[in-house]
Amino acid sequence: MVEPLPEWEYVREGWRKSDPRAAGWNHPSVADTMNDNWPKFSEIVRSARPLGIYPLAPQIRSEAGHNVSMTFGYVLARAAHDKARLSLLDWGGALGQYALMASHLLPEASLDITVKDLPDVCRVGRALLPSLSFDTDDAQCFSRKYDLVMASNSLQYAEEWRSIVARMVESATGWIYITRLPVVHQSPSYVVVQRRYHYGYQTEYISWVLNRGVFLSHLASLGATLVREFIAGGNEQYSGAPEVAETAGFLFRAPA
Repeated sequence: MVEPLPEWEYVREGWRKSDPRAAGWNHPSVADTMNDNWPKFSEIVRSARPLGIYPLAPQIRSEAGHNVSMTFGYVLARAAHDKARLSLLDWGGALGQYALMASHLLPEASLDITVKDLPDVCRVGRALLPSLSFDTDDAQCFSRKYDLVMASNSLQYAEEWRSIVARMVESATGWIYITRLPVVHQSPSYVVVQRRYHYGYQTEYISWVLNRGVFLSHLASLGATLVREFIAGGNEQYSGAPEVAETAGFLFRAPA
């Protein structure tokens, strides 16, 4: 009997452009699965029930998911303080799950939200939330300024994460929020492959596990100031990886 491949596995060769898994998110099953999960996610967000869910996995109820949702509410409230209208860019924001949460966590706020994601995902998102702006191009979404720029469970899937962070900082007039980011403290940054077939994603994709010190030093070099660090999930032992990762979140003040 052939042993199944682990859901998460260390990629010893690191990030290679020739690896087809680098474009793994750009698969039809991704948008389809997100769309299938939307009714349950939307039902929970629009109700008074606990937000103990992850935006892309509403079938999982957990304290960690609730912590992620409530932390977002805190960030949103800080960014919206004394603002007549809050502009927000959600880079890698899928169907606009955080945008829907924002409208219910802070219903008193006037929100101007842009979501950047892949074309198939944006197509579905526009049909579900036509009041939002959806961009598929980094040049387009970073061509304006925002009060809050965020990336949740998305930055690690960008090969050139440093340049994405630099553009996030440049576009933010107030705050930068990067969360659900896997980090390690001792090892150099490394690459893992994820196989989430049991969630409906019929694809594999690679992502970074970043060294926390390297990540924070890069933000500091761009003039961003760390305001608060968050627990954004549990620890992860990836098969074959040199160090257990923790899932973290970070709120920064943009440079003046």
